[in-house]
Amino acid sequence: MATKKKIEGTETEVLANPFEAVIFASKEQVEKAIAASTEALEKALSMSKDRFEDAAKMGKDQVEACVTAGSVATKGFETINAEVMAFTKTQIEDQISAAKAMMGAKTLQELIELQNGFAKSAFEAYTAHTTKLSEVATKVAQDAFAPINAQVQASVEKLVKPIAA
Repeated sequence: MATKKKIEGTETEVLANPFEAVIFASKEQVEKAIAASTEALEKALSMSKDRFEDAAKMGKDQVEACVTAGSVATKGFETINAEVMAFTKTQIEDQISAAKAMMGAKTLQELIELQNGFAKSAFEAYTAHTTKLSEVATKVAQDAFAPINAQVQASVEKLVKPIAA
């Protein structure tokens, strides 16, 4: 049997039986715990859903960055291939011209001079070409990795931001 009593400005039921008081208090605590647990679980699920969506977006962005990098690299390799083909064509033409000139040499001294001149010009052309290819390859590598680097940077910022907060 319960009686009403005022405690600190609020009307509270005081139960006559001490066991009823314990059961009433326990029931109230269990209800509060269930409400708090439910709220915490809903918040955790919401955060998990947000994290999952962030992870899915990050994965999609990473795939797009890789595809872009692959496209840039492919175009770069096409450029390098065109350079090599043009150089090879020029070298073959120069070798044919040098061979014709050497076949027309009238003396051994003239043949040696033609051969030395051809070797010197071929070496200079090869050196210039390898320098140019190295520059092109460096630019291709930088351009191809730019989208990946940007995506990695964005991912790191997203992942570090919640930790810093």
